[in-house]
Amino acid sequence: MKAHLLIVAAAAFAVAAQAQNVLGFTAGQNTSYTDRLGANNLEADGLNHYDTRDYMDWMLDPTDPTGATMKFTSLQVIVQDQIGTTADSFTIVGYTEDPTTPDYPSQTAAWFRSGAIALPASTATGAVAWIYTVTPAAIPAAPKGDAWIGVGMFLGPVGTTWPTDGLSTHCTFDKDTTYTGTALRDLAGAQIANMPLSNTACWLPVTAGVPTGPATYPTSASGRRQIWLALNAPVASGVPVTQTNQASYPSSNAGGANALVPLGGTTNMFSGLYPDLNDNHAQTPARADEIGFLVNDASLPNAPVFVLIAFGGSPIGSTPLAPLMAGLSGPGTKGNVCIDFTSAATFLGFSNGTGVYQHMLALSPATRLALTGFSPIDVWYQGFMLNTAAVGGIEAHATGCGIQHL
Repeated sequence: MKAHLLIVAAAAFAVAAQAQNVLGFTAGQNTSYTDRLGANNLEADGLNHYDTRDYMDWMLDPTDPTGATMKFTSLQVIVQDQIGTTADSFTIVGYTEDPTTPDYPSQTAAWFRSGAIALPASTATGAVAWIYTVTPAAIPAAPKGDAWIGVGMFLGPVGTTWPTDGLSTHCTFDKDTTYTGTALRDLAGAQIANMPLSNTACWLPVTAGVPTGPATYPTSASGRRQIWLALNAPVASGVPVTQTNQASYPSSNAGGANALVPLGGTTNMFSGLYPDLNDNHAQTPARADEIGFLVNDASLPNAPVFVLIAFGGSPIGSTPLAPLMAGLSGPGTKGNVCIDFTSAATFLGFSNGTGVYQHMLALSPATRLALTGFSPIDVWYQGFMLNTAAVGGIEAHATGCGIQHL
């Protein structure tokens, strides 16, 4: 198995305390608007959709050796009250997939929901925003698969219609080629047209904390949203990253001073997953996006990182890493192998002092043309980090698989 390349750099094992890592979905993400995703006059859950078409095995429960369940521990979110002097509150909520309706969250029950979180008292008579870090008391593990995670948004005083008053959350929006406004919005590559249901985020009506109907996805081609939501879990994080030259979405530009994206770029659900390699929108200046993979594990600073890149998933299905290491793994090994390890190209790098490694592919014009000629085509990434301070075995942390659509 090609994954044996992962074990040559470590010869010993010592259990390293696994850090709570930011899972990367908000690395390089500008806020376009504050928004309720369309639920302007009723209580609703606003939810990001983490689709297995884009992310696989990305928040596995590290206490489950079978690699079959998922959970996270905490999150950060930005909530905004249109009138600071009126009392308002929100919840943190998650859903798994409706067993009868693919690509939709369950209509009957949430996976978890926190208690109501009251916003601090404010003297602001206008809008006021807060950044919250929330650690729900107990998020149960759930069978891995599609996940919808977000914010339960109360509306405010009876009779209120947002945005007159009420709660909203900060979002990034995509855009189309006709948009001429000044909001920071992201023009994704042409393959985003193949996204099912425009399904980056949706809202679900709620009454007294109970979902009451099917979810609604925004229908406009330029109205897709992604809530600014930073998830944290004790696993190695890995997400696709794209560098663009868009002035309208500066967080996607190369360079900058974002510690989570040391070389610059965006990991969002728009250009992050749907890059524009060959200026298919005929922009000025012309687009020639650079693509790659971003790995983060704060428990393994200055560590070897193997990045595998392939055109598909594992031929034996998603499988726990430890048994594939032929008895060489130590008890700190975690994660699944989900990439096609039989044909993947393998690259070696090293994380920085905070455990971050960003691997970018330098695509030649000929390679760009070739990939465009094969379009639509998916590029799969997966990272494996090693604990070189280990004794008694080999400790490897596998990220999930991230998939870019070209």
